[in-house]
Amino acid sequence: MGRGLVAALLLLTLASLLKSLAAETQCENIYQDFSDCILQLGENMASLEEEDERSQAQELHTVCGYWEEFHTCAMTALWECQREAATVWEMLKKESQKIQFHGSLFDLCASSDSQTFSSLQILHILLLSITLIVTWLNL
Repeated sequence: MGRGLVAALLLLTLASLLKSLAAETQCENIYQDFSDCILQLGENMASLEEEDERSQAQELHTVCGYWEEFHTCAMTALWECQREAATVWEMLKKESQKIQFHGSLFDLCASSDSQTFSSLQILHILLLSITLIVTWLNL
């Protein structure tokens, strides 16, 4: 009976170690993945200037679509690395406060089509949650 208990404790310890190693591996590329999201947002915004002239409403809708794509990409990149994600967001918050710019894409896009974007965001969160649960169950 004593050997079975020791073996069970050893297996639990090993499982815990493997889970923490898997978490470290998942967070290994957090900065690269997040920077890829930022670069994609920049490329999308640059391509906006190259396209034909549009009305201000169409342009705003396109810009806010790029902003939502960035949020989805960033959420995916940071989803399983919440401690590291908090560090990244705090760093960005401090850096953005240094910039003397009034308004932001968040403010600009929150007022236009907020229902459409919020429903899309809920859908993205739902899909990410399902993916996370399936991944967790496979561990």
